[in-house]
Amino acid sequence: MDSEQTKTTLEEQLEALKEENAQLKKQLSFLKEHAPFDFREKYAVKILDSLPDMLTVFRHDEVGVEVVSNEETNHVGVSNKDFEGMRMCDMVPLEAYQNIHSNMQKVISTGTVSTAHHELDINGEHHYYENRIFPLDEEYVLIMCRDITNRIVTQRQLEVFKSVLDKVSDSILAVSADGTLVYANKQFIEECGVTQQLGVQKIYDLPVSMKTPEAWQARLQQIRDNGGSFSYCADYTRKGYDKKGVHQVSTFLTKENNKELIWFFTQDITDVIKKKDELRELNALLEGVLNNVPVYLYVKDPEDEFRYLYWNRAFTEHSGIPAYKAIGHTDAEVFPESEDAEKFHRDDLEVLRTHEPLEMQENYISASGETRIVQTLKTLVPMEGRKPLLIGISWDITSLKSIEQELITARLKAEQSDRLKTAFLANMSHEIRTPLNAIVGFSKLLPLAESPEEEETYSDIINQNSDILLQLINDILDLSKIEAETLEYVKRPMNLGELCRTIYEVHKGRVQEGVTLFIDNQEEDLMIEEDHNRIMQVITNFITNACKFTYSGEIRYGFEVREDHIYFYVKDTGIGVAQDKINHIFDRFVKLNSFAQGTGLGLAISRIIIEKIGGEIGAISDIGKGSTFYFTIPYKDKDREQIKVFKAVEEKQEDSLVKRPQQIKKILIAEDVESNYILVKSLIGENYTLLWAKDGMEAVEMYKEYQPDLILMDIKMPRMNGLDAIHIIRTYSKDIPIIALTAYAFETDKEKAFEAGCNDFVTKPISEEALVKVLRKYSGFSNQIV
Repeated sequence: MDSEQTKTTLEEQLEALKEENAQLKKQLSFLKEHAPFDFREKYAVKILDSLPDMLTVFRHDEVGVEVVSNEETNHVGVSNKDFEGMRMCDMVPLEAYQNIHSNMQKVISTGTVSTAHHELDINGEHHYYENRIFPLDEEYVLIMCRDITNRIVTQRQLEVFKSVLDKVSDSILAVSADGTLVYANKQFIEECGVTQQLGVQKIYDLPVSMKTPEAWQARLQQIRDNGGSFSYCADYTRKGYDKKGVHQVSTFLTKENNKELIWFFTQDITDVIKKKDELRELNALLEGVLNNVPVYLYVKDPEDEFRYLYWNRAFTEHSGIPAYKAIGHTDAEVFPESEDAEKFHRDDLEVLRTHEPLEMQENYISASGETRIVQTLKTLVPMEGRKPLLIGISWDITSLKSIEQELITARLKAEQSDRLKTAFLANMSHEIRTPLNAIVGFSKLLPLAESPEEEETYSDIINQNSDILLQLINDILDLSKIEAETLEYVKRPMNLGELCRTIYEVHKGRVQEGVTLFIDNQEEDLMIEEDHNRIMQVITNFITNACKFTYSGEIRYGFEVREDHIYFYVKDTGIGVAQDKINHIFDRFVKLNSFAQGTGLGLAISRIIIEKIGGEIGAISDIGKGSTFYFTIPYKDKDREQIKVFKAVEEKQEDSLVKRPQQIKKILIAEDVESNYILVKSLIGENYTLLWAKDGMEAVEMYKEYQPDLILMDIKMPRMNGLDAIHIIRTYSKDIPIIALTAYAFETDKEKAFEAGCNDFVTKPISEEALVKVLRKYSGFSNQIV
């Protein structure tokens, strides 16, 4: 074969190789542009465009209501727990606020969804955000704010990468069977730093993947074994670079005169691999976002009977239907109730027909049979060359609806309570003025009495109405403590029999004429561990009510020890209570007889007390025959043992008191109100020498000067209060009896007084009986304060 023919043949082969190379390049380019990828890679960005990173609810006045997304999405520098009640203008910089404000005003005025963009600097980095605002109702909007910084950065990187690919040519070379470089284009020469002449340079002496003759022969055998066509990736280091790159290599083997020539077509895919890795990471991030937002997100294909293409985790968790049972299936195949599926399909057809977003509230039955309530937005996403996809976003508002119903119920109860309170306040003027009228009127008549009998009558009337007024005030105070959930319960051992006998002595003269009061446990003693004052309060309320409505016959009360409780009853022969009203007599502000004195609170307070200690309360009644009011107190054997132990300790402590004869002659009264001092003086002034200090500071000075035998100390006084004065006086003497004489009547007030150094506690209004009793107590012995 002559040289001219050989040259012609070589030129023809070269042209054929060039043409094949061009075809391979087109195929490789096609593969790049049309590489197979799953649905999530293809539509993840569009799905993200319909979904926010940060979801917040604002009122129309731009006051924050709640962050409904998780804390990780929060990027405004205000924590989720501090978000509520904060204004938008205080959360973000002015420029960003103006953008969001304008968008929000547009949504409020048009009632449609609107999208805008703003930028923020976070931790020294500039971020781009898209804010999409949805009108929820006439008061609230939902702001869906997503960070699009990564998308913008990625888009810019992809643009740079595309520009680089457009300018870089493939490396093309031909190598003989012995590894000699026969041909290389300019790109390969520059990349690999070829210095020797073609026909001399060995391929394995260049910085390619075949670095030894053995490696070259192994690669040549691979090409032969694959029919002369083989593709692979190879690492390499370009001239002037330190880091390795990656080539996509395609080979083609030719033979001429039994001589093999191997053509290599290489393409630098280093940046392509890098971008794929970044895209994979981005897709993983998007998948994480889509699966962690607290809203349903799903995609349907109208071209395939609206079968599901995507179904996120929130939808799975609320519906109980896993994604694998939804994707590829229609609503009729997914949801357990056919009515739900038909409703969803009708809505899908409506959106497809109008090409307008559809927003509605709807119910569906979950896989567990639970009814879920959702606020749904359905819209179309245009697709090139085919029908648009349908995207649905649903907010599960089942819990919110439940809370809304509870609030409605609470509001109705509050309105009812308010009506009762209004009636109570209207009645209170009458209830307070009635005893006040008697007290004021007969107080003026008392000095004008013409006989001792008339004077005693006036005095009795004043005392009776004072007791009524005091009970009114106590009920109102108890109500305020109940409302504030501060009603006190202090359990201590007490003798229920003794308590009943005490109540008998108080009430035996208060029954109406023709009525007899009986106690069925006149001689019995029963130790229990309960709040003495509260138990007395309940029994007194029962007996007081019985006295009001029993005009003849008897009132009988007592207690019985049953299996695990004590049953206490008050039985009367009074007018009785109608059956349709008996269930309401323990409610607040209820008065069955508007002409009878009282607040309508006593029985309600009694119910709260008994329920607090774990008992039951109730009533049985017949109109015209009488009523039986009862309550129970839990009572167990171990209570008896604990009370025995307590009594033994109490007796031991009482024996340990330092007893010594003491004659109380001089009493210091610390009281800033003159009328209160005059009252005490009128009660005990004939038997004792009284000293009057008008505040705590004066009480300390008078104690040091006059050394009284006992101190009656008010707590609330000007300049220095009683507790501070007690502290100072105790530094001079730990023996002198100090009695707190104060209008503070809570158990905590008593504890503070005892902690300060008081020996005893008497509450105002002052009872002569209580005052005399405490003075007698400290005339016999004094309690050593240590």
